[in-house]
Amino acid sequence: MIKKIKIEKGFTTFSFHERGFTFIEVILYVAIITIVMSALIPFAWSVIEGGVQSSSQQEVFSQARFVSERIKYEIRNANGINSVSPTNISLAVSPPANDPTIIDLAAGNIRIKLGAASAVNLNSTDTKITTLTFTNYSSADNKTKHIQFSFTIDDNYPSGRAEYDVPSYTLEGSAELRSN
Repeated sequence: MIKKIKIEKGFTTFSFHERGFTFIEVILYVAIITIVMSALIPFAWSVIEGGVQSSSQQEVFSQARFVSERIKYEIRNANGINSVSPTNISLAVSPPANDPTIIDLAAGNIRIKLGAASAVNLNSTDTKITTLTFTNYSSADNKTKHIQFSFTIDDNYPSGRAEYDVPSYTLEGSAELRSN
């Protein structure tokens, strides 16, 4: 609000404008800003939490997809099946440097071991595998060599916060050896 004040003293006249806000205007502006901020801050926080939860879910799902595709790749490209147990599989492969290829579950990780090399985890440290099951559905005459697998993957985030909590995900798949 602008007020024009005129002061007369003798023959001299002083004129100036007083600038500023009245107390009512200040209260009104503060109230408007408070209302706007109280609506925007929870909305922004909700958007951030949604992004974190989406990122957590994408990590679990992408790891499940990667592990599944890698297991299928190894089974399809194997020359034969050495052994199948509920928790691991041993495949005969060529070149001989990678023979045998062993896929198993250890300490919450699906591991692959190629020949004499040390085992490598297929899933990331942000995920853990709780179950792994292999089933041999090969035909009695060994003309068809078919392996089914199933595993349950979950997040491995230490926080108890809800936006990091991803439900466990069970994935099933199967593959047939191409060497038949």
